[in-house]
Amino acid sequence: MEISLPAASAQGHLRPLNLLRDLTPIADLIELCFADTMDRDGRTFLEQMRRNARDTTFLRWAPAVIDSISLPLSGFVWEDQGKIIGNVSLIPYRSQGRRITLIANVATHPEHRRAGIARQLTLAALNRIRERGAEAWLQVRHDNLGALRLYQSLGFEERARRTSWILPAQAAFSTQPLPEGLHFASRSGAAWEMQRTWLEAAYPEALNWFNLRPGVSVFGASMWNGLYRLAADINLMQWTVYEHNQLRGVLSAQETFGSRIPLWLALSPQASPQVVAALLQQARLSLGRGVALRLEYPSGPADEGLQAAGLEASRTLLWMQAV
Repeated sequence: MEISLPAASAQGHLRPLNLLRDLTPIADLIELCFADTMDRDGRTFLEQMRRNARDTTFLRWAPAVIDSISLPLSGFVWEDQGKIIGNVSLIPYRSQGRRITLIANVATHPEHRRAGIARQLTLAALNRIRERGAEAWLQVRHDNLGALRLYQSLGFEERARRTSWILPAQAAFSTQPLPEGLHFASRSGAAWEMQRTWLEAAYPEALNWFNLRPGVSVFGASMWNGLYRLAADINLMQWTVYEHNQLRGVLSAQETFGSRIPLWLALSPQASPQVVAALLQQARLSLGRGVALRLEYPSGPADEGLQAAGLEASRTLLWMQAV
């Protein structure tokens, strides 16, 4: 069912994004609106947008694949006297037969806020997504109360709350002895089954389309899992910690060409902060001290241990789905 758009008090009008001429002003608007909270990944995203705007080859083929690749190539802008003062991006995903669209980059120029522009843009995005028969999702910072109230008023409900953690390559590092009762050992087949259960809790199926693709089985212990990683060129390192011979956690690192190595954490409900800190320390020893690390994990359960290991919380995001 399409939702009607109420009139906004701002001047100007809403229109679809035009790839041929809008990418650079949209990047400028996003940078203006989110400069205070933008991390390195966000800045890299803006740099890519500006490169795409200058790439004539990209601009020729991009319109043909707008609905099939996970890039922000479609959406809406709010334009006033030839100037873009509002934006919303639509990013499509597909997962196990599900059609999903992420609403992103909802931005309004600071001089034009509280005039209904963000609401109009988000409603237009919702209507487009529903026309296509897809699920509508978005992310919002937990401390962005104005945006949170807007999305709740439009029928979005929280599905998960996740914190992104980083460890800069230059971070100080000191080796601490393992607490009494903790030891590292090779992962057994039985340990994999427990790891799978904990991974599914930390990276639920509902979010695998974004967080963990193709799914938790990529960490499996069987020969077939190993062959899949080989075929897909996925190089994993994994560390398994026990406490008094009881499995307490497994940490996985995925080799990547990016600036930070992504980590995946599987924790027993009985895991202590010392278990988390020990896993991170072992990863740093194995990977080298000059390597930057990043981890996304549900907010709360492992915070104390991650802080003890020297990681910094960069942001906490609420995952919300339109109902």
